[in-house]
Formats: sequence, C-alpha cells, structure tokens
Amino acid sequence: MRIKSKWHKKDKPKSLEELASVLGFITWRAAQERADKMYNAGFNFSSQAQLLDVVGEFVVFLLQLADRLCYERLPDEQRQQLMGALAQHLVRTLVDNKTTVSGPGDHRAAVVARLNERMEAYAEFGFADGQPSYQSLRYLGQCVDGVMGGTENKWVIEQVVDIEAPEAIKNLKKGLNDILKQWEEAPAA
Repeated sequence: MRIKSKWHKKDKPKSLEELASVLGFITWRAAQERADKMYNAGFNFSSQAQLLDVVGEFVVFLLQLADRLCYERLPDEQRQQLMGALAQHLVRTLVDNKTTVSGPGDHRAAVVARLNERMEAYAEFGFADGQPSYQSLRYLGQCVDGVMGGTENKWVIEQVVDIEAPEAIKNLKKGLNDILKQWEEAPAA
C-alpha cells in the first residue's frame, strides 16, 4: 500500500491535531485495504455495512497499536493529545461512512461504545518489541469473525492473524514513523 506521509511544506510546524488527521487517514486507509483484500481473497460480505464493520475492527486495532507505539516516542501529555485527536478523527470517519451506508441514525453512540469495549479488551494483551502479542492478533481475528461469521466464511481468524493484521501493522508503523520523524525534525513553532 502506498502511503502519503510526507509534508509538502516542511518548514511550517505541524500541530498534534494535524498529525492526528494524517495518521487518521493512514489508519483508515490501512484498515480499508485489509477488508478489500479479504473481499478479493474470496471472503463473503453480505452488505456494505458488514464490510464497514470489518474496517471498523481493523481501525480500533490500529488505534490501540498507534497508542502503544507513541508511548515509546512521545511524552505522555503529547501522546494523550495525539491519541485523543486521532480517536475523534476515526470516530467521525466511521460515523460518516455508517451514515452513508446505513442512512441517518445515532451511529456515534454505537461506534464509541464498540471502540471503548475493544480498547478495554486490547489493554489486557501484551505488547513487546514494537509488536502486538499473538493474543491481540487472535482477538482481532475473533472480532472480525464475529462480524463475518457463518459457514460461508471459514478461516477468517487465520486470514486476519496470518495475513491481514501483519500487513496492516507494517503499513501503520511506516506511516507513523514517517510523520513522527518529520514532526520531531520540524522547526519549533
């Protein structure tokens, strides 16, 4: 996946909110690509809403991964500000897409509830050497399987754990590293 993670105007300092916006785009794109790859690999999606729910599961997984990666690089206050802005950006994007696919409704409450539930679960899993634990990957697979479940979609968990999650992780890490490096090297405001 090609990721645009370079600032055009490098001499202008960027805010954490601008970083969150770029990181949100990278996260969304990585999640969407994984769901598309699953579709192209022959997994059956019964609707656009189901496909969007799979994207949502990857988004939450990548959000918690970004938080753990930023924990190692940013002071706590900056990390919290960045992750808060990133979470808000991703929630808005999910809600906008759900509204487009499913029509008007209180999608925000459902998106935030799922986000909080998943983040709480992911907090229980280990993270070492810049990588999520196998249990974390397996949990993502189970969440995606829960969305796609049924006899027509065998091997969902294995597909997510072995193929889709590692690619999503690689894409997020590259984008995150690129934008944080540029942000750290940018002149102070």
